[in-house]
Amino acid sequence: MKIIKNLVICFLSIIAISACTDDEVSYAFKDVSAPSNVTAAFDISNDDTGTVTLTPTAEGVTSFQVYFGDIEDETPAAIAPGEEASHVYEEGDYIIRIVALSASGLTSELNKSISISFTPPSNLAAEITVANTYEVSVTPTADNATVFDVYFGADAAEEPITIMAGEVATYTYATAGDYTIRVVAKGASVTTIEYEETVSITEPVSATLEDFIGTWVLASEAGSFGVGPAIGDVSWFSLDAQGIEDRACFIDDEYVFGSGGTFNTLLGSETWIEAWQGGTDSCGAPVAPHDGSGSASYSYDDATSTLTLTGTGAFIALAKGTNNGELSSPADAPNSITYNVSLSEDKNTMNMYLETSAGVFWQFKLVKKVAAPIVGTWRLASEAGSYGVGPAIGDVSWFSLDDQGIIDRACLIDDAYIFGADDSYSVDLGTETWTEGWQGGSDSCAAPVAPHDGSAAATYVYDESAGTITISGIGAYITLAKGTNTGELAASGDAPSSIVYNATFIDNNTMSVVIETGTGSGVFWQFKLVKD
Repeated sequence: MKIIKNLVICFLSIIAISACTDDEVSYAFKDVSAPSNVTAAFDISNDDTGTVTLTPTAEGVTSFQVYFGDIEDETPAAIAPGEEASHVYEEGDYIIRIVALSASGLTSELNKSISISFTPPSNLAAEITVANTYEVSVTPTADNATVFDVYFGADAAEEPITIMAGEVATYTYATAGDYTIRVVAKGASVTTIEYEETVSITEPVSATLEDFIGTWVLASEAGSFGVGPAIGDVSWFSLDAQGIEDRACFIDDEYVFGSGGTFNTLLGSETWIEAWQGGTDSCGAPVAPHDGSGSASYSYDDATSTLTLTGTGAFIALAKGTNNGELSSPADAPNSITYNVSLSEDKNTMNMYLETSAGVFWQFKLVKKVAAPIVGTWRLASEAGSYGVGPAIGDVSWFSLDDQGIIDRACLIDDAYIFGADDSYSVDLGTETWTEGWQGGSDSCAAPVAPHDGSAAATYVYDESAGTITISGIGAYITLAKGTNTGELAASGDAPSSIVYNATFIDNNTMSVVIETGTGSGVFWQFKLVKD
């Protein structure tokens, strides 16, 4: 009986405990679940900064934890519902982990893969300037590049010179030789591009005072005149194609170095006048003392590669430039200016710079005006085939001077055709030349016949690009008196006022001249002339 009583008591106790447990679960966890519908809106910038902005959302959420996935042992960012978070990435692939938390502590997760890529550099180019002192400057440019590594190729283990966009890298070689310069452009992208160019470093060109003798002008090309923070860098201002057109009055200014150390500036009626001179940054009449009216001289120091002008108002290219700054008034012009210069190997190109103040380098490229090879006295070559006619250039099958003709026409072969440096032209025939029937002669040596007797006042224009010589003056001609552009003369009185010849220089002392007597006629008279 006692055993039955104890069993009843235990059974009732179990029922009681079970009833209590069911009540607690029903009370504490009614309708509790983890956040659902976890998602996120992503905004990945396209400005190559690597910035990603995300806004997470979920149902039944009280907060978010965001792991951006680009570092180990990351501490998550805590974000409240409705807020956004931004993070800056390097280029690469990442998994973003978003943990949504409920009030009960239950969580749900969203893993999202993203790929960050940046625009790689493109259109890499480099302007390389070799000075006359083993020094080289490199100015690279590229789209989407922020830095450049420049290797000058002097040492296989060299460390590059790293510069920012818009800067110049300079290097001075120890010896002459050929070196490969390599430029690596870098931007936000891990992708880089490279540029290579081989430069030849030669022994510096030694110069003397006499090497400067002549007339120099600013090179009519973009970049020949400018200013920047370093030699070879004209990023602050540089003459461009429009500037060449706008400043034509400046491009034609001449800087004349005389044989006795004299210096003159020939500006003509107009040059470029700036505000400090009372002008409006435009072409205008030269302003004293920078008008070329003063007497001046020059000296050259080969050891320092410097050229010094002495004379108030004397200057090269930049009137306002001095060794102590830029002028604010013409009255402040100094008595002398010293320029750093280097000459090309043929000594017909001069690169120079003037540091007007610390880190301000004005730079100029001048070229010497060299007389065209046409200037001088020319005669028919005393050789077979130097004079003839045929149906095409190079073909003198209809008539050609032969050995007997050289003897018979000695009076023609000694005729002189004189091209002056001042564009004047004259023919010196002496007492005899070859005269033909249409002149009243008998195809033999005789006294010259007017107007083809050398008495004409004539001029010439040599167009190097077109390969033509235009002779102006009635009775002026080259070798063949009867030859014109409209046919062959029938009478001396029909001589035209001008004749155009085609000319090719075989070398500086040998010239091939051709005239088609009548455009489209197919009759080509051809001459080989040699310079005295």
